[in-house]
Amino acid sequence: MASRQRRLRGTVAALAGTLAGTLAMSGGAAQAAAVGNLREIKALGEAADQRPQDKQSATPQWELRTDAQTLIRISLLNKSMFRIWAGAKGKLSEPGNKAAAIVEKEPSGWVDHQMSDAGDHHLLRTEEFALRIYKKPLRFELYKADNRQPLWQETLGLDLSDKLSVQTLASDKGERFFGGGQQNGAFEFKGKQLEVSYSGGWEEGDRPSPAPFLMSSRGWGVLRNSWADGSYDLRDARQITLAHQEGRFDAYYFVGPSIREVLAGYTLLTGRARLLPRWAYEYGDADCYNDGDNIKKPGTVPPGWSDGPTGKTPDVIESVAKKYREHDMPGGWILPNDGYGCGYTQLPEVVQGLAKYGFKTGLWTENGVDKIKWEVGTAGSRAQKLDVAWTGAGYQHSLDANQAAYQGILDNSDSRPFLWTVMGWAGTQRYAVTWTGDQSSSWDYIRWHIPTLIGSGLSGQAYATGDVDAIFGGSPETFTRDLQWKSFTPVLMGMSGWAAQARKHPWAYEEPYRSINRKYLKLKLRLTPYMYGLAREAEQSGAPLVRGLMWDHLGDGNDAQALSEAHKYQFLLGRDLLVAPVYRSQAASQGWRKDIYLPEGLWFDYWDGRQVRAGKQGQTLDLQVTLDKLPVFVRAGAILPMYPEVLFDGEKPKDQLTLDLYPSGSSQTTLYEDDGSSRRYKEGEFSQQEIRMQAPAQGAGDVRVEIAGVQGRYAGQEARRSYALLVHSRTRPQAVELGGQVLPELKDAAAFAAAESGWFFDADDRYGTVQVKTAKQDIRQALSFVIRIAADAVLTEGSGFPAAPVLGREVPVDSLLVVARPAEEPGHPLENALNGGKRDGKPESWFRTSRNQAQKTGPHEWVLGLGERRMIDGIELAPRNDKHWKYGQIRDYEIYLSDNMGDWGAPVHRGRLKLQEGLQKIAFKAAAGRLLRFRVLSVHKPDEEEGTAAQDPMVTANQKGGEAPVAKAFNAFTPAEVPPIVLSEFRVMEQRQPLQAEQQQHYLSDLPALPAGFAKDKPASSKAEMRMNGLQFRKGLGAKPGAKLALNLSGGWSRFRADVGIDDSCRGDKRGMEFQVWGDGRLLYSSGLVQAPAVVKPELDVRGLQLLELRSVGAGPGQTSAACGNWANASLLGPEDARVSPSKAR
Repeated sequence: MASRQRRLRGTVAALAGTLAGTLAMSGGAAQAAAVGNLREIKALGEAADQRPQDKQSATPQWELRTDAQTLIRISLLNKSMFRIWAGAKGKLSEPGNKAAAIVEKEPSGWVDHQMSDAGDHHLLRTEEFALRIYKKPLRFELYKADNRQPLWQETLGLDLSDKLSVQTLASDKGERFFGGGQQNGAFEFKGKQLEVSYSGGWEEGDRPSPAPFLMSSRGWGVLRNSWADGSYDLRDARQITLAHQEGRFDAYYFVGPSIREVLAGYTLLTGRARLLPRWAYEYGDADCYNDGDNIKKPGTVPPGWSDGPTGKTPDVIESVAKKYREHDMPGGWILPNDGYGCGYTQLPEVVQGLAKYGFKTGLWTENGVDKIKWEVGTAGSRAQKLDVAWTGAGYQHSLDANQAAYQGILDNSDSRPFLWTVMGWAGTQRYAVTWTGDQSSSWDYIRWHIPTLIGSGLSGQAYATGDVDAIFGGSPETFTRDLQWKSFTPVLMGMSGWAAQARKHPWAYEEPYRSINRKYLKLKLRLTPYMYGLAREAEQSGAPLVRGLMWDHLGDGNDAQALSEAHKYQFLLGRDLLVAPVYRSQAASQGWRKDIYLPEGLWFDYWDGRQVRAGKQGQTLDLQVTLDKLPVFVRAGAILPMYPEVLFDGEKPKDQLTLDLYPSGSSQTTLYEDDGSSRRYKEGEFSQQEIRMQAPAQGAGDVRVEIAGVQGRYAGQEARRSYALLVHSRTRPQAVELGGQVLPELKDAAAFAAAESGWFFDADDRYGTVQVKTAKQDIRQALSFVIRIAADAVLTEGSGFPAAPVLGREVPVDSLLVVARPAEEPGHPLENALNGGKRDGKPESWFRTSRNQAQKTGPHEWVLGLGERRMIDGIELAPRNDKHWKYGQIRDYEIYLSDNMGDWGAPVHRGRLKLQEGLQKIAFKAAAGRLLRFRVLSVHKPDEEEGTAAQDPMVTANQKGGEAPVAKAFNAFTPAEVPPIVLSEFRVMEQRQPLQAEQQQHYLSDLPALPAGFAKDKPASSKAEMRMNGLQFRKGLGAKPGAKLALNLSGGWSRFRADVGIDDSCRGDKRGMEFQVWGDGRLLYSSGLVQAPAVVKPELDVRGLQLLELRSVGAGPGQTSAACGNWANASLLGPEDARVSPSKAR
């Protein structure tokens, strides 16, 4: 331990005076300044190192002053939480809170601790941590309670200016970071730039509800108590930089054995997600009905759709709510005024009419809650959706808006508030569901929402989601697949009336989609007690409901994977249910969901009962799926409480409790219940019931189930209920006992259904299940069941999980988007060929181009969006697949790849296809791009061809019907005639690169030689250290205007990154510089004009590039050579065998 400490201290010493990056700030941020040396430290109030007699004494606090006139206050809030608050010029300033503060309530009161002088530092210790306060310069280091294991260490003292505050901490390769609020598509950020600001969009990579919170796998977290934009540079393996665009530093730190305790501390401070009313966990439905039957929004409903006869809000009752029940479809709440300027009419009547069908009413709130007293208190609405029309300003304005709506429901009803919002910040989770905004549906939309929900939960946003099938809709298949997995998340809603796609009512789709939607929504309601228990846990501890592997499965032997995003496209609902959403179409995936990772332990396939026992390293498997199957696995030992099947909460009494049991070892759960609507549970009106199960950890043997009597009371509580057990035993028991009495065995399911109590064994249900039920019992009576199973009984073996067939290198068709298309015959679009002509050989499923009088000549061409930047190395295509296959075949072609439409450069490949039947393969050297352009330059003419001469315009050709050759004049200005083409298949092939567990970071300043105009690890015009905006950079290239660096790349480099700006030594030159990155002769990146003190951070995908060039461009003629820019931290990332060497610049 001591040697490890010395190594780490040595690392910190080596890194002191170093910065991996700084915030890319606009608006002319002033130069940051170090806080200086500690001059004085004193305790505030009573003696802060002894516990006073008065146990209610004030929070222990200390004031620190430096020789740079910095004032710092340290507050010890509890044994695992403290605050560091700093200001320049001897003053501390508040964050500027208005109606709602980021910090809901700061803990106060005495905390046991020790403060001592250890020579070069002061030491503050509690039961949970040790904080070292170094004197010269003033610098902080945080350790675990033993004062030996570092949590974080400042490599520089705090940097403060009037517009920027920066903290720089040591890190290591194994440390992982979570937080940042709702960051679309991600939940772990080591090696990334984590932006804490609104991005202005809603897609993958955007930030609908960011939060200035960071949490480390080491067991610490920090909340910056700020409304200012932040940027956390976590790219360097050795240190991180946390910056906010304000001149004050105000941070709360949390310490714990794991991220569980850290998140508990953060949510204790900023507020936890409150328990929602039970109906809020059901499907929600939103649209505008006060619009003259869609007159106000033409083109936003399917053809022929009518909202109802009056065009007013009450139409929703018969046209929507009633239809849910007619189709036996669950649903819990409706927003009938969802749309800009929609408004509503006859709201009290609407509330009553919807209630008749079991729906609660909510309202879309466009510009305030001035009517909320009447809407909630008189009309009876119970939910509020706060859209960007009101909350779009974000930050303080958004939090204030959410507080106002939340308080409006509190003040005018006894209900629990239920809010949806966008543009949240730290603290929003205590008021509202954070949803990800407005998107168009796609398979990618499903994919990236999975890590989004995991990451939101790791920032305290326990209720996070996106619209089912997105606001603008997709297809029946994407709707059903999206609804399936979101049925295993807390909240979900469909929004209709925003695009002319199918309605977002689950009943509005034809079969089989309607039945599948019904199945999953009914299951969601049955699992309400399981979900409700997790929601109660979230309110009490801040624990997320939707979890990544890092929450419950650290210590399983594969922590590196659990902490990373290696398995980011699956999640756990609580501890017991593992869900792997399907984000590929059935056609593209051929009915397989691949790469499902199961952590250590025994897992059951929820639908068919197959088992898999994962070892210490976990197990990855493929699962064959039908349209109605969502991959769901249940942890062995799970106890899943379930209510009777209903369409909405309250439709039937909860007078039977079903326990779905997966016996394995010892396990227990607590059933939490209350009235499901009011806030009286906070006054103690709730109940709890302990349920325990004991079974052999492996093999056969007795299964014991103990159900304790219910403790606690609430209004509407069932006095008596029956119990049903579904035990996944995999063998017939010898007997089943209740309270020592043998229950009767029933011969079949029909007899079991008719009996009041008893049991039967269903050998055909998931390899064998025991079903048990009791007569109604007093809920306060304890029950004890024993399922007698012989120790030598043979458990039914299930079939295994075969691997998916190799699907090849084809880019999934559901990832392709036709960006530009040629003239097509009606009914024969390019999508036909992308879908393989449905492989049915029918002419109606081919892709066919056409020619008309407007465009009779020139190439056919089309452009495909690839979904992401990919390495493409081939095309596979086939002509028509009938007896006329010779006609319409492509002959000469060109292929282009680019990241930007129109910026094509030279083709990556050109060639000529043979005139042949069946599939042809085009192979070329892999090239990277987001867009692929295919140009058809000529077409085979089988009736004329004899060799290739007939295609050459410079020679004569036999003309049809002629007896002798006829000369054809050649005109270079006339485009070649390219007849129509026909394709039955067109596939894009991707070069699949193996995942690299470890990547090297190669700093370009370590090259053996640099060209003129560049300096190694210092400014080009000075011998001083490299600094930008007052912050020092250890590695980088100083560059003069006009300097160029060309590099030969080989071996698979993946990314280039740098921090570029003007060195502080050249701040007097106001003209600035432009920084460009070129790849293989094409411009990949331009910074635009950068002027001090701004710093920008390019990070580029360089896969497939052979030549990389850095160009430093002066602002204009006459710029002096004394001007100096910096390519700080300029580096390449790639595998260990990748190589880079200087090349002669072009």
